[in-house]
Amino acid sequence: KSSSDNNFMPLKSISIGAAAGLLGSLAGMGGGFIMIPMMTSSSIIGLTQHAAHGTSLFAVMTTGIAGGGSYFSSGHVDMMSAASIAVSGMVSARLGAKFAGRLSQTQLKRALGAFMVCVAPIPSLKPYLTKKGGEREVGEIVKGSSSDGNFEKVAISSSIGLFSGFMAGLFGVGGGAVVVPALTLFTSMDHYTALGTSLTAMGLPALVGTITHYQAGNVNMRVAPFLALGSIVGAYGGGLIGVKIDENYLRLGFSSLMLTLGLR
Repeated sequence: KSSSDNNFMPLKSISIGAAAGLLGSLAGMGGGFIMIPMMTSSSIIGLTQHAAHGTSLFAVMTTGIAGGGSYFSSGHVDMMSAASIAVSGMVSARLGAKFAGRLSQTQLKRALGAFMVCVAPIPSLKPYLTKKGGEREVGEIVKGSSSDGNFEKVAISSSIGLFSGFMAGLFGVGGGAVVVPALTLFTSMDHYTALGTSLTAMGLPALVGTITHYQAGNVNMRVAPFLALGSIVGAYGGGLIGVKIDENYLRLGFSSLMLTLGLR
């Protein structure tokens, strides 16, 4: 990289973070799926695939905090589910990050694309996969009149967290690509609450995954802080905007974004 490129690195990183934070917050993700292709592009930053995944996960932590805070302020976060996802995700995120180091750059890139294409249609298909009139109101997610309802909620959320944490560590993302579709499909959460819960839950697993990637030398500290700064601004704004957009448009946007990036 030339000195001129290095001079523009902070600006490029902030811009990527802001765009990823905004779009990621609207999709209930940390924005890693947007950051990684841009960071690996030789015409923008030119990081290796492994470094892009680790650096992205650093920024995902801030996206989760900022975006989750926006949704929480409007009452669209299920804290019990978020805590269950976060705790179980912390366990599996480290395993995912370690497994990423065993894959070649080509294998990692192809796996990421295939994963995105597979999960893309799930949120948009939910109306066809659930029984008509079978959904409950916000806040009634697997909620019963006894502790059985809470146990079921924790069990479902923890299972989602184990898988999403592994994916977060492996792909350098927040896990929202798993959490949002899973919550909308396996619980009666509306899409807004699934987005807010996903963002709120991703912080701790992202931290664990980041530490593991950093220990392997896969976090570029010349890029990561600026990427995180941009993510905070973009994610907070996305969270404020997201609750004002029709839920069906958000579902369609999530699916379109995942499919487009996955096919790249």
